[in-house]
Amino acid sequence: MKTLIGKLGYLFLMNDESKELDIHCNNFCSIRDLTLSQYTFKKYLLFVYPDKSYLYSKYLPDNYSATYRPSFDIYKQKFKENCINLLDCLNGDVYYKTDTHINFKGSSFVYKSFIETVNNLFQLNIKIKHLTIEKKIGALSPLLGIGDLTWPDNLGNQVIDTTDTFYFDSNYSFYCTYVIINGPIRFLDYSLTDKTVSLQNNVVSWDIISNSIIYIYNKGPKVLIFYDSFLLQSISLYFDLFEVYFVKSVYDNAFIDKIKPDYVFEFRIERFL
Repeated sequence: MKTLIGKLGYLFLMNDESKELDIHCNNFCSIRDLTLSQYTFKKYLLFVYPDKSYLYSKYLPDNYSATYRPSFDIYKQKFKENCINLLDCLNGDVYYKTDTHINFKGSSFVYKSFIETVNNLFQLNIKIKHLTIEKKIGALSPLLGIGDLTWPDNLGNQVIDTTDTFYFDSNYSFYCTYVIINGPIRFLDYSLTDKTVSLQNNVVSWDIISNSIIYIYNKGPKVLIFYDSFLLQSISLYFDLFEVYFVKSVYDNAFIDKIKPDYVFEFRIERFL
């Protein structure tokens, strides 16, 4: 069982391999190389999503106190202004109650913070898109990969209210909805060979995402974005900003050496630092 029932319908992740509650409640740090020596690329930015248990600590059960951020503190000391604390741009109902992930409303704040940061640090002069965010209230849909803390494998025999709020902009829907065509969004294997044609008519699923590099050609700098599942709901917001490669991985010099980007940006949830 991995679902911890908190206050006011908020659910949290526990007993997970990344030890999220141990990190914030017991000051647990799993980083082995405290110097972070593998990070050698100079034009690199790391955007860190705060863990839900830290952001919404007031909704944890009374016997939990989420106060520590040991891994984030180490990364921040290493990268300084190039490590962006996304906690600073998030407020309100920006994470799902019944899922571990950020919602689209929260993702829109992250997107704005990303544009402002890269413009400020690298003088890129990117315009922020106008978004039309709608919402629906109800149970989240496993078909869209959300509501994970209500799934039987995580919830066990606990009984909960599954009501939640789903935010979306229908102009920027991709994960679990986009049907692959032979168009500008290309799917590459890890040797950078284009396999888009062989994937035509498939809906973008976790299996495809996990085994592909998404590539879109645009005029401008060549950018490599490392990301995790937190970016998926809003990933299409970033499709037209650069010549861009998206790799679902943590920072990896092997991909940097293959792609030879001008900039490397990474989005990572705090518990996986």
